[in-house]
Amino acid sequence: MHRAVVRIGLAVALGVSTTLAMGPELIGKPAPGFTLTSVDGRSTLSLAELRGHVVIIDFWASWCAPCSRSLPQLAAFEAKLSGVRILAVNIDDVRENAVEFLKQHRVKLTSLYDDTKRVAGRYNVPAMPSAVVVDRYGVVRFVHAGYTGLLKEDAYEQVH
Repeated sequence: MHRAVVRIGLAVALGVSTTLAMGPELIGKPAPGFTLTSVDGRSTLSLAELRGHVVIIDFWASWCAPCSRSLPQLAAFEAKLSGVRILAVNIDDVRENAVEFLKQHRVKLTSLYDDTKRVAGRYNVPAMPSAVVVDRYGVVRFVHAGYTGLLKEDAYEQVH
């Protein structure tokens, strides 16, 4: 039962349909490491700190209409599961736009700010939102660009 809920939640949150042009060369390889500052500027977080957890790195922007649907879904998904961490990586040019978006949409996720877009570049992010699923060993297992809202139940199997 628990596995089925996880599969469905992950698939809905990611809007899984297919792996697109986003970094397919990353699948099966160690996730590129990074350290970023939180959107509020109060702390930093390194991907390496989350080793041992399944991590969903979700790239988003305040100007991205689908992000207003995908981020709340991801927050709900993370709240239901232990061992899964979601990093919402914002690429806005102006940090305050990200802060306002999170307030307006009442999103409570670990939100990081990629002000130089260097991290997004390392993951070859082509569209907003885009997601990368990293297994507990730090290996990329799934990439997805865009948001479709479609349901597919195989995403969780790719990380467990």
